[in-house]
Amino acid sequence: MISTSIWSWWSEITTNKHDLTLALLIFPIITFFILWYKSTRNPTSLLPPGPRGLPVVGYLPFLGPNLHHKFTKLAQIHGPIFKLKLGSKTHIVVSSSDLAEVVAREHDIFANRDPPASALEMSQGGQSIVWANNNSLWRNMRKVFVYEVLSTKNLEASHTFLQAELRKTVTRV
Repeated sequence: MISTSIWSWWSEITTNKHDLTLALLIFPIITFFILWYKSTRNPTSLLPPGPRGLPVVGYLPFLGPNLHHKFTKLAQIHGPIFKLKLGSKTHIVVSSSDLAEVVAREHDIFANRDPPASALEMSQGGQSIVWANNNSLWRNMRKVFVYEVLSTKNLEASHTFLQAELRKTVTRV
């Protein structure tokens, strides 16, 4: 009598464990697919097309070490401008040099962006050529940069250094 009650108790526990395990496995899977479906279904978005990613990590698991090869393949599928979700951030990739010039010069999407806290600290409140707002201060800094750093004299002076670094890079590859 006691041995039968122990075995019935044991079979009841193992059955409940399987039900609980099954429920604990199925619930996250269903939640995952619901989140994935909701994240890929946004018909009112003005963003360009792009590959679908996973809900939390986005397209990160599908990227390889050679990003330029992956971006070329994605550009062949989705066009020269496509959307890529990396983690919780959405990025727009422009894979054509002609379109990149149009975006950078004519649409000026990089002007007046909010710098991160680390950039504000390193550049005395965002007052560097990289993080300054597009205003007269930035234009003056750019003129000085082009005149001083990109002058023919400075480029010729650094030619041997750049050539040596290029050789080091090529030998590593």
